Amino acid sequence: MTFRRFAVVACTLFLGMLIITNGKPTEVTHAFCKIAWLVGVPCDQVNMAIVTQIKAMGSYKLGPVTPTLIQANHTSAVGQTERVNFTMMSTSISLGCLIQGCSVSEFWFSLFDNGTNYCNLHNVIQGSGLTKSLGFIEFTNEWLCLGFGLSACK
Repeated sequence: MTFRRFAVVACTLFLGMLIITNGKPTEVTHAFCKIAWLVGVPCDQVNMAIVTQIKAMGSYKLGPVTPTLIQANHTSAVGQTERVNFTMMSTSISLGCLIQGCSVSEFWFSLFDNGTNYCNLHNVIQGSGLTKSLGFIEFTNEWLCLGFGLSACK
């Protein structure tokens, strides 16, 4: 890989992390996951796909929905709850959409969740079909998404 390619990839990843965190430190007293996705689909279609998927999943309770924000609560099989939200922002690149997802466990003692918060977000995006969208890219890592490396989503 040439230095130029390496620099472009590194800058892209750094920019993705800045977008996810909004330049602010992440929450450290609860298990959490923050992910950004780029898709080549307009945000109004993304919003509809996510809302439809959340309504279809029995473990989610849909909260307020606007054209740029979807809020929900997820209850796991053991009764633990997490706040889940998706924000959308149009991109000029191929008329796509930047989606930012965040899932935070309600209880302070659940710092290590074995990927539960990652799966909360991943399952909605995958079930909505957005992972098959043209140009689909996911940005996250273990610092932004505790338990990301341990996740085994069903």
